[in-house]
Amino acid sequence: MLFQTTHQSPRTALTIFAHPDDAEISSFGFLAKLRKQGWRVVVLIVTRGENGADPSEWDRRLEAEAAAGLIGAELIFGDFPDGFVARNSELISWLERVLDRERPEVIVTHHVGESRTAHQDHVAVEAAVQIAVRRADWTPTLLLAEGPDNDATFRPNWFVDITDEFETKLAAIGLHLSQGRKYYMQPDYHELRSRRWGLSVLAGRERPGIKAYWEAYFLAQQVN
Repeated sequence: MLFQTTHQSPRTALTIFAHPDDAEISSFGFLAKLRKQGWRVVVLIVTRGENGADPSEWDRRLEAEAAAGLIGAELIFGDFPDGFVARNSELISWLERVLDRERPEVIVTHHVGESRTAHQDHVAVEAAVQIAVRRADWTPTLLLAEGPDNDATFRPNWFVDITDEFETKLAAIGLHLSQGRKYYMQPDYHELRSRRWGLSVLAGRERPGIKAYWEAYFLAQQVN
């Protein structure tokens, strides 16, 4: 098991991301792995992603629902404006209420890295999550997930083997058809990125003929 705890099952993992495809890009292999281990997975999406595609042609909420359905994850949608999310009392208070209701043992959110170039919604969400987690009356594990871009400031210290879940991750990303032309939605991009972490972690210890795929995180808070 990835985590040891005395909490009653099912244990809950909560992802908090700004847009409908963020969890799939950053952490869907990990989420699929947790579901296999009997965890309850809740995917919170702060916006509806309404500025990321023509709403007359695409419904990004339905795309997210289809992806979550691949692993039986639950969805929570916020109604904050896509592209204009602010780290303010409204967002923080909403997150605090969700955290108090769901009581997650593990929380995954954005790693924003160099905030001068990171997406403004990602910056606001990550900051608000940090505040809400700090105010919680229990201490969940907090992981900051690698973003869609190749961020040179990302220095991961926590890794998950998603070799068995990699095809599920690709399938979930592929369900976001409205975003399909973006480079970071391409299977080759995720093949390269996940293989990079696999080669780094295993350092030549891969089994012959078998490729390993990993996701990388920054562990910001952990409970032993």
